[in-house]
Amino acid sequence: METYVPDAGALIDLHRHFRAGFRKLGKMAQQGQIKIPEGIFRELQRRTDSLSKIIERWSQKNSDCIVQIARVHNLAGELARIERQYGEQIVVEAKVYPGFWHSPAGRKAADGQLIAVAKVLSAIVVSDDRAVRLACMLENIPCVGWTEFARRANLFTQPRLPGIE
Repeated sequence: METYVPDAGALIDLHRHFRAGFRKLGKMAQQGQIKIPEGIFRELQRRTDSLSKIIERWSQKNSDCIVQIARVHNLAGELARIERQYGEQIVVEAKVYPGFWHSPAGRKAADGQLIAVAKVLSAIVVSDDRAVRLACMLENIPCVGWTEFARRANLFTQPRLPGIE
């Protein structure tokens, strides 16, 4: 059973595209297959739409789906290392990319938590953010986009072409 750590953008995109299938994600969260770092949870709670209410319900049904950094062994230390390594810039060979802190959230970005949680829990990151994907590559953490996650979670049915059965 694989565990996924989605970023806020992935959860927003999944909610926009698969409202009916989003119930499956709630079941995955209850079963421990979805882990949401506390920073991403707080980011989503600042919103006032139905997604914030859904994530709140997930946390009430299974409090373990929200990962509290201080409560997981080695996670705070790993987060500090990840933030130092990739916060300002990400270097891939000789090419330099903007790090986590260059996002609109600045130093409040929860990208470091995403990477640290996935690393410590041996989980798969769900994100389309370039900085996150680069850090995952450098940390040897599996990373998929929200569309691949939707396929893996079977959130939709494939359309059938007329005449083909």
